[in-house]
Amino acid sequence: MTLCQSIFMELGRTEAKFFGISSLPLVEIPHHPSGGALPGEHRADAEGAVDKVGAILTLKM
Repeated sequence: MTLCQSIFMELGRTEAKFFGISSLPLVEIPHHPSGGALPGEHRADAEGAVDKVGAILTLKM
């Protein structure tokens, strides 16, 4: 499993396919330009990904 910013999702899927792991689960998190995130935004992004990560780790996708 890989956490991937939204801006890089297409690249992540392409790279996974190229390296023969097209079934690699990618968990999308929002993209914030460097230094552009407000206080607490990264925490909110992480909390939003927790359920997706848990589902993948327990195979409840």
